[in-house]
Amino acid sequence: MPETPEKFNTAMTTWQEWQEAPWGRLRYAIAEANLARHLVGLGGGPLRILDVAGGDGGDAMRLANRGHYVTIVDYAPAMLAAATERASAAGLTELITCVQADVTALPADLTDGEFDVVLCHNLLQYVDDVPGTLTTVLAPL
Repeated sequence: MPETPEKFNTAMTTWQEWQEAPWGRLRYAIAEANLARHLVGLGGGPLRILDVAGGDGGDAMRLANRGHYVTIVDYAPAMLAAATERASAAGLTELITCVQADVTALPADLTDGEFDVVLCHNLLQYVDDVPGTLTTVLAPL
């Protein structure tokens, strides 16, 4: 990725303020409603979801609250620390796993094809090779 983890670490306060602002809350509410509608058809039990570039867990928390297992992959350690803190505060540590990695080179243990869903919200605008990145992040399906 052309961006450095530090860029995302330093922008975290601004990101979290945006999430709490009306437009941020609306974005997450719409995303949650759309995801819920599509996830219903994937089976009755909990799903394994890979949330690439999942940041501080905004989408992951909502999915884990619905009983799904979510693995967040992100480039920025501060974002993952915030996601871990959010999961702990919400009592969701059993359902959420955080992995620090560049999403264009996922760790081997994530590419085993064991995921039911891959999310890549807030990712593609940060990569130079969109087709290559999509090929990499969709491989775990």
